[in-house]
Amino acid sequence: MPGKAVGRAAADLPWLCPNTDSLIGLAERPADLAGLSAADPALLLFLLRFSPPTDSESFSLAAERFLCPTLPETAAAYLEAVPGAWLVPSYFVLRTVREVARLAAAFARRVAEAGGRVHPDAAAAVAALAPLGWYAVEACGSSPVLGDLGFRDDPAAAQVRHWGLDHDAIARRLAVRWRLPEWVGTTTGHLNLPLRAARTVAADLPLFAVVQLAVHEAEARLTDLGLARGADRGALLAELDLDEESVRRLFRVPVPAAERIGSDPDPNPHRVPLVYNLLRMAGHARRRNGAAVALRLESRIDELHRGLTELADEAGTRLRDAKLAGLAELAAGAGHEINNPLAVISGNAQRLIRTEPDPDRQEALRTIGRQTLRIAGIIRGLMQFARPSRPEPDHFPASELLDEVRDEFAPLADERQVRLDVAPAGVWLDADPKQLRQAVAAVVRNGIEAVPRHGWVRLTCEDAGSFVRFVVEDSGPGLTAEAAEHAFDPFFCGRQAGRGRGLGLPTAWRLARQNGGDVRHEPAPDGVTRFVVTARRGEPVEGERRRSA
Repeated sequence: MPGKAVGRAAADLPWLCPNTDSLIGLAERPADLAGLSAADPALLLFLLRFSPPTDSESFSLAAERFLCPTLPETAAAYLEAVPGAWLVPSYFVLRTVREVARLAAAFARRVAEAGGRVHPDAAAAVAALAPLGWYAVEACGSSPVLGDLGFRDDPAAAQVRHWGLDHDAIARRLAVRWRLPEWVGTTTGHLNLPLRAARTVAADLPLFAVVQLAVHEAEARLTDLGLARGADRGALLAELDLDEESVRRLFRVPVPAAERIGSDPDPNPHRVPLVYNLLRMAGHARRRNGAAVALRLESRIDELHRGLTELADEAGTRLRDAKLAGLAELAAGAGHEINNPLAVISGNAQRLIRTEPDPDRQEALRTIGRQTLRIAGIIRGLMQFARPSRPEPDHFPASELLDEVRDEFAPLADERQVRLDVAPAGVWLDADPKQLRQAVAAVVRNGIEAVPRHGWVRLTCEDAGSFVRFVVEDSGPGLTAEAAEHAFDPFFCGRQAGRGRGLGLPTAWRLARQNGGDVRHEPAPDGVTRFVVTARRGEPVEGERRRSA
């Protein structure tokens, strides 16, 4: 279906038609429905809609829940009344979406089992349905939105351009029209909200946190579908009482391939008359509220959702933006109001040194010169933090960056008797080489300056799917809870000795963020201090390329 009509058509779907094996299982093999629904999201949606209602804590796919006669009768009525609405397995986009959903479901089950606060079946089911809007669009015809050049930067805007509605809006409409359980609908329709905003809309916050974390990790390893862009990984780990090492262990184990259950008929049930005969005819007409009222309500819900998202973002960035605005204003006037007087002071000090015969006075004048240079350096740092230059992205190997950082800081590490370990890497990056190197270098310097003599600093590079993680660990004294909270605040007065004058980490964060990455402090076991710089992964470039820095 061309153009923006596909979004409205997807939101108006009466159902998603399960495949032939699924409907045969619904009619004849209830014991197989758990396995069949794991491979067929349309069957899972059908069971959630029409089986006896349950909450997330008691949800299960046990066969006895699906023995009532209304399930096959309802499926037969929809199969007769609604042509199409079937997920064609050969569509490339659908294969991509289903692979992300399958990995997310496996991750969600592991996290739920480890935490004990969420039913594993419920977590896996909701994670499998996280791309609900994508499924609906693909049922109306495969969409080219993944090929949109703006999709990576703003998935929702690209979806609106192609579909007329974004994924979240479609999922919310379907959740209401299909009367999905509240714990399913409030998760799938708001998965892009940060955790602090989801507290006001999610029916089951622990379930939301498990599913958002699982989807975020699955997208990072496979394809970013824009399902969980609002995820704050640190907040999710804190909510679920997980640390980074626990998450690594949970996600390190490979996810087995999907099992094939059932026979091998034509997967499209509309082409197999036997399916309708097995299910038997029954009547269950589509019931909806008045279209005009529904449209107004849905539009209002979209407005409220956008407002909630904006408020959540504002709550998290208001303080940071105020600091940036103040620093930008200071930096704008610093060149004239501070640097010019400093130049006069420095010039006069240098002139007086040449004519001053007294050695003590000469040294005092040299001290004045050194301190003016120090102040000028602080002003330059403030200006770089407040108004960094526009990035010039390039594709370059991470090994270049690692080599340059090692060569730059090896003398400083030797001088301070600190062991600096830099592990090799084979991935490529998509960022401004100079700015990303400066960001990583600032974090490494922060570690070297914090470590006592005979300590160590370790820099490693990890492939995280569409991102690359530069992990900087050190054996320094670590950060107190207060220092960790203000680690990226410029000139925080509680900054520990050895952790710099207060501009290194904030500048690293600023440079990484404007290159599409981030810098964050991650609590680590055994007293190790760990900071992580993330950057977009790039594709290898053949032949000659410009030097990165």
